[in-house]
This record gives sequence, structure tokens and C-alpha cells, in this order.
Amino acid sequence: MSAEDPPASPAGAVISSPGSTRPADPPAKVVVLLKATGDAPILKQNKFKISAHEKFEKVVSFLGAQLGKKQIFVYLNSAFTPRYDETVANLYEWHGVEGKLVVNYATTPAWG
Repeated sequence: MSAEDPPASPAGAVISSPGSTRPADPPAKVVVLLKATGDAPILKQNKFKISAHEKFEKVVSFLGAQLGKKQIFVYLNSAFTPRYDETVANLYEWHGVEGKLVVNYATTPAWG
């Protein structure tokens, strides 16, 4: 064993460096926070939970039904529109903020 070899550990044990965290199991449900942008109307209920395995298009469909609009524009991080076939779990893992997936919405193009 050389000085550069990592320390031995019991089978199946996870060695982590100080300050590192082990990724948490993905949640069964994700909290989605809807934020109006531009001239879009503000929803009475702007926060809801959705099953993590659902596609993002379900969030967009729900939002369109709430607003009574056929065309809406949605953004994550106030910057980009995610693929509608991406799962809510993946979007939450990559772009979740403070335990929520924040989705900005508008009735006209707002960003990017």
C-alpha cells in the first residue's frame, strides 16, 4: 500500500471527505412554486405537489388550464425553458431551490 492509496473500508461502506454529503434519495413528490412574470395573472394557488416521476408537460398543462390559456411560456431559473418530456424529479434535482422547483410563467415571451 502506497501513501497515495485511499484508506481501506469495510465492504459496502461509503467514505466521504469532510463537508461532502451523500446524495439524498429522490423525493416521491416535488413542490412546484409558480411565479407570474410580466403581465401574466397571479394564481390564487401558486404552490402544489406533483409526483416526481411525472413529465414537466403535466405542470405546463395544469398551468394552462388554471390560466385558461392555450399558449403560455414557462422558464426555470428565470432563464430557460426545459424540455417538456423531462421528469419533474430530474428538473428538481438539477434546478431545485430551497426544496422547491420554481417555475416562472408568462403569457408572452419573457426570457431567452
